[in-house]
Amino acid sequence: MNVADRLAGLHFTAQHEASPDLDQVEITQLDPFLRSVLFTDGTVSRALEAHTLEDVAVEAVEQAPSPAPERVARYLGVPQAEECVRRRVAMRIGGAGVSVWAESHVVPRRLPREFLELLEGDPQGIGGSLQQLRLESWRELLWFGLGPPPQWADGATPGATSLTRAYRVLTQGAPALLISEAFVVELRAGLYHLTGPPESDAATANGAANGSAAANANGSATANGSAQSRPGAVAIAGSRPAVGSGASPSL
Repeated sequence: MNVADRLAGLHFTAQHEASPDLDQVEITQLDPFLRSVLFTDGTVSRALEAHTLEDVAVEAVEQAPSPAPERVARYLGVPQAEECVRRRVAMRIGGAGVSVWAESHVVPRRLPREFLELLEGDPQGIGGSLQQLRLESWRELLWFGLGPPPQWADGATPGATSLTRAYRVLTQGAPALLISEAFVVELRAGLYHLTGPPESDAATANGAANGSAAANANGSATANGSAQSRPGAVAIAGSRPAVGSGASPSL
């Protein structure tokens, strides 16, 4: 068993129960950031902001009482049709199109009374509300796969693909939330990447190119200066610098 398979088997406890509309995807088919988000047990909006250095807006699409469907009730450990709170949100990075759709089923009786009040006004969503309350909790990852955006996702691009994962949040020894997150992805150079602000890729590429150019220029200047500082030394244009004298290659 390779490391990727071991990680998936170790951390996703119900992969065999993934939704039938999801296709299997290997972890090795995801770019490094998507892999880290897939396994994160922290606040998703914070992870997105740290990666993109862009503001992430969490827009509530719906938050209303709803009877728990059989599958949801089973994972929450409540009777079928028990009234929960269903919350649906869309996340936008830097004001661009939606990058993440998320649906949560909340069991109010297993959470502090003020949780739902905080949730309605917290720009960081569920993770931010849990942090504000300093509520001890942990996430149990259930399954993941590739599929279409959720049916309720208004404005989703026809034919779009999403990396979907499901997990539940447990507090005081009982599941209090069941959450499904769908990250809108696109396939580039053989790997799936998160769809985000259209200028992000160009900015990253330009930044890397400018940084490389500046590093090369500094390396050349250092070599020339070093040569000129020694009597009789001549800097030869186009000569290969000694090891360690130029810029390191981008990793």
